[in-house]
Amino acid sequence: MRPIDGYEQAPAFTGETISLPAGLYKLVIKQANVIQDKQNREMMVLCFDIVEGSQKDGYIGVNSDYKDFYDKQFRLRKQSDPNTKWGGIYRQLTHGDSLPFFKGLMTSIEKSNPSYRWNWDERTLVGKFVGGIFQREEFETSDGQKKMATKCVQIRSLDGLKDAKIPADNLLTVTTSLTGNNQPPSMMDQGLVNVPDNVPDEGIPFM
Repeated sequence: MRPIDGYEQAPAFTGETISLPAGLYKLVIKQANVIQDKQNREMMVLCFDIVEGSQKDGYIGVNSDYKDFYDKQFRLRKQSDPNTKWGGIYRQLTHGDSLPFFKGLMTSIEKSNPSYRWNWDERTLVGKFVGGIFQREEFETSDGQKKMATKCVQIRSLDGLKDAKIPADNLLTVTTSLTGNNQPPSMMDQGLVNVPDNVPDEGIPFM
C-alpha cells in the first residue's frame, strides 16, 4: 500500500469519545444566531469551540489538549449519526430581566476583542474570542442511570478568567433523583448567567 498524502496530519477517529473536564477555557465563536424559544422570547445562541484552557483556578493561557474539542466530537459522531448536533452551545435570553446578562455577554466579548464593538449584527461575532467557565453537571437518564455532562455555565472576558474559580460539580439531590426531575438547579439560583437549556434547535444550521 502506498503512503497516503496527509495521513500524518489527519485526525484519528477511533470511535472513542472523551469527556471535557470542568475548567476555564478560551473560546472562539463559530456561529451566532438569534432565535425565538418556545415562549416566543428572543435568545442569542452562540456555537463555540475551545482554543486553549486550564483545569486550574485562574486562567493562565496554557495550551490545552482540548483544542477544537467540539469540532472533533462533531466529526466523530457525524460518522454514525448524520443528524448529530454541535455540542458547544451557549444560550442567552435578551430582553426584560435578562437584558443585563445579555449586555454582560456582549461586554465580555468586547473586552476579549479590543478592536470589536457590538453592532447589533450577530454575524460579526463569528471568529471572536471569549472566556468560558465550565462545570460538570449530574443528570439522570430515562433508564435511571446517573451520568455527568460538562457545560459552559458562565461567560467571562479573557482577562476576567484570571480571577475565576472552577465551580464544584453540580450534583442531583436525593429529592430531585426520586422525583425523576433530571434538570439541574437553574443558573440564576447559583448566581450565574441565565442559560436556559430546553429551547428548539431549529434555525441554527451549524447545529
